[in-house]
Amino acid sequence: MMNRSAFGVVWALTVIAVAATGCAGNDDKPASTESAVTRSEVATATASSQSPAATTTSETASATPTGQPIGAATMKVSGAGQATIRYQINGGAEQTESNVALPWEKQYPVYNEIQSSVTADAGDAELLCSIIMDGKLAAFESQPRPTCSFAYHG
Repeated sequence: MMNRSAFGVVWALTVIAVAATGCAGNDDKPASTESAVTRSEVATATASSQSPAATTTSETASATPTGQPIGAATMKVSGAGQATIRYQINGGAEQTESNVALPWEKQYPVYNEIQSSVTADAGDAELLCSIIMDGKLAAFESQPRPTCSFAYHG
């Protein structure tokens, strides 16, 4: 059985390799991740939170999406134990969920040129965050307190 650190390194290297390969495209759409990354993330991020988490909202100025969404995305955070997760969807108010059991994920509609982000904090523990739009990797970070941001420009 692979220890947690080795798994994180292997997983991160796989995602980086796939992201680098997918970045060779010549359009503005996110790179494709039709590989082991998608299967790995599905396997590691399908469990939902097992304990209730507190959610708070901060009062910040927000963009208002207009028109129809152009797709859907999923924010994901993977790691061991619990974390505090802060996220902002489509330029809206920042949401905070405390003591969230990992893995965690949040689905949301994507609007053109409006940014969304997720940050996770579990102290110095290594965490993985990603944003996947329509099955394609749009953002990825692997480190303590990672932040992933994404805005679709199509």
